[in-house]
Amino acid sequence: MHKHYDVVIVGGGIQGLSLAYYLARDSLRRVVVFEKGYLGSGASGRNGEMIRSAFGSRQWIGLWDKSLQLWENLAAELGFNVMFTRHGYMILATKPEEFDALKQNQKTQREHGLTTMLLDAEEVMRLIPAMNPAVIAGGLLQAQGGFARHDAAIWGYARAARRLSVDIFPATEVMDIVIKSGRVQSVKTSGGEVETRTVVNVAGAHDQRISKMAGIELPTEVHRIEVMVTEPIKPFLTKAVSAPGLLCYMHQSARGEFIGGAEKDDFVPSTSMKNSLGTTCAIAFKYVRIFPQLAGVRMMRQWTGLVSQTPDHAPIMGPVPEIEGFILSVAWGGYGFMGGPGGGKALSEYIITGEVPPEIRPFNAERFETGKLVIEPAIIRKEH
Repeated sequence: MHKHYDVVIVGGGIQGLSLAYYLARDSLRRVVVFEKGYLGSGASGRNGEMIRSAFGSRQWIGLWDKSLQLWENLAAELGFNVMFTRHGYMILATKPEEFDALKQNQKTQREHGLTTMLLDAEEVMRLIPAMNPAVIAGGLLQAQGGFARHDAAIWGYARAARRLSVDIFPATEVMDIVIKSGRVQSVKTSGGEVETRTVVNVAGAHDQRISKMAGIELPTEVHRIEVMVTEPIKPFLTKAVSAPGLLCYMHQSARGEFIGGAEKDDFVPSTSMKNSLGTTCAIAFKYVRIFPQLAGVRMMRQWTGLVSQTPDHAPIMGPVPEIEGFILSVAWGGYGFMGGPGGGKALSEYIITGEVPPEIRPFNAERFETGKLVIEPAIIRKEH
């Protein structure tokens, strides 16, 4: 561990590691990543792996499409197979009003250069014959979307960052951030203290604890997301599928496993890492409702991840006015994995140039005071 670093990144998930990689690739800054657990031990290694940019707001489309474009060539860029499979991403409408919303979302997508296909119920059935026709009101397909292996993405970014001389310290907890005269001075860790003028909070579900060290209060709360994997069965689903109206999502791996999750209709904030019978039943019920042939298929394993979430369900990115040198990339909810490459690249551009890229300007921390919230209609969310 060196005595001084230009940039200290707190959090070894995909957001932190991608930021470290792009900073090292595009500048001469000395960068270090501190991770309390192992790399990818947070939500980056515990998600459903699905990737798209077909959202319903210009803000989400702008940032996540930047990310999708990076995903397409990420394996070649990193020299490591992240297993990005571009088989398409289907957003399923289960009610007529949901299909009407997809129509409106497609107008916004076209205005911002996305190519998506709106499908009626019969077209969805022809594309995915195994789907239960009783739950289909239509769908929207982004052919460029798909899914990737979350562990592989973490390993790929970590290896590439290390090749560029980024120091990465897992099992190293940040204990305090020293602030003097309104700016960052140093970071104290379980492995020693380092001097720095720039700290990036990319700590996932632990973002509030890190921000409080700098005297910053975040408007976030922690939620538990549960994911399961079935035993392998004969592949019949090539697309990634999400059904926002049913609060569920899934895809099938090349080995035939179904991977994904669902939320109970009454899900509440939680910091528990224990799987719950209620959510497991909700996943099973909704999966069988959409794909009846999954009835009787065994669940092979399941896991839980914690995510941080803002009132408008959008991330907070960029500097904070109160502390010079303290930067946020937090509260990505359940969409941080798919947005990892874009988020890391955009934030690296800000740190290198001092100019906030247009993709992340709407996600500033001040929006909760100004009232300029980012409302995204095409995500799985609980309405307050």
